[in-house]
Amino acid sequence: MKLKINFALKTGVEGEIPVLAVMNFGYKEFDALKQSYVYKPLKYYTGIKVNKSDWDELEKLPKNKTKRAVLLQLEKQATDIFNYLSANETVTPNRLKQELDFKIKKREQQAIVTRVRLVDFIENEILKENGIKTGTKNCYQVLANRLGEFETKIGKQLYSSDLNEELYIGFMNTIRERCTRINSVTHYYKAFKAVLNRIARKYKVNVFNPTKELRTTDKLRSVTEEKIYLEFSQIEKIIGYQPPTKELANAKLILLTLLFTGCRYSDVHKIKPEYTYSKNNVTFNYARYLTTKTDTEIVVPILKPLQEAFDANGGIAEPMAMQKFNSLARTIAEKVDLNDEITLSYTNSFGKKELTTSKLFQLISSHIGRRSFVTNLMSYIPITVLSKITGHTNSAIESDFKGLGSSEIFKYNKISLVDNAALLVKILRIYTEDKLDDFPINLV
Repeated sequence: MKLKINFALKTGVEGEIPVLAVMNFGYKEFDALKQSYVYKPLKYYTGIKVNKSDWDELEKLPKNKTKRAVLLQLEKQATDIFNYLSANETVTPNRLKQELDFKIKKREQQAIVTRVRLVDFIENEILKENGIKTGTKNCYQVLANRLGEFETKIGKQLYSSDLNEELYIGFMNTIRERCTRINSVTHYYKAFKAVLNRIARKYKVNVFNPTKELRTTDKLRSVTEEKIYLEFSQIEKIIGYQPPTKELANAKLILLTLLFTGCRYSDVHKIKPEYTYSKNNVTFNYARYLTTKTDTEIVVPILKPLQEAFDANGGIAEPMAMQKFNSLARTIAEKVDLNDEITLSYTNSFGKKELTTSKLFQLISSHIGRRSFVTNLMSYIPITVLSKITGHTNSAIESDFKGLGSSEIFKYNKISLVDNAALLVKILRIYTEDKLDDFPINLV
């Protein structure tokens, strides 16, 4: 075998572009995806970056003499290393890369020989951490399962030292085939990046970095999709529903708790009318709690429909698995005739917009309450008040309600949580008395 080296600029990058050394030496490897043997050159990151205007397309070298000299020296060292290895063993791209890293970049031997199997790291390191939240744990477990399936598909275990752009994109393509929405794919993308970053920190090794090494077109970003919410007239139907079973009664109470507090599903069991506010002819019960997701302190008033639901139920809702609740909530919505046809656009797993039509009750999920609470009140209640009631961060408020102010405004909002809740009640009292068409439900 003879080594041939060509220098090339990485595609899909703007500004200063990394220079790759593409090393071909006739190595072939069986590709389980293509079911054939294919040539596997080594694409080696040289550490040199240039602007496109400083690149000599004819000579495939930088115009800068210093950078050109560094690359030519690297070419000589790589050739010497290849000749030495080929005289003693079978040279593979991974073996050549190890020696290049060690000889050229002077990395520690320990870092070179450390090989971390991605599935093992997730199962033995991440999933066994103390205090890991159930949702996070499930996310990483599913990622480990998908990586295991991908290993079966390509016919080998996947190690951090072997991961490159081709394998990474190959894995993400298998995720795209399983998912229907781009945001679901992005969920895996973020978890995978987090695993790689943790391996790099723990073992002090270089790993594939999707942020830096992927082309712009291959990078994934979450998109804002069309979402539904329930209007007060529709919520009124749910209030009037008489559940025939204890299970449905509990699901109804959970749904009303979400709709009239704007809390996350993980905090439903924390909504308890344990405290009472009474001042200046304003009296109401309220819940005070720390959110499960962000540890944010929340004070939320118990509005009249929810207080009546608590009283009728003889207490707060009992815990229920989210999947079970979603199914029962859709049953309730169907029973009260929330069956209008809704057409929404969504972005599929390959980034293309599509349209889908469903019955309204089929779109009900655990997040419908939070979304409905904010949407129904945001035209009447100041965003600064809603942000404290729901525990939205300033950045989330700004991204959702562009043009309504910067984070500097929120920094001046020093009103106490209890007084903030009282302000919500006072404003609602005014609107529910004056705008009966907008507020068919007596909220306070």
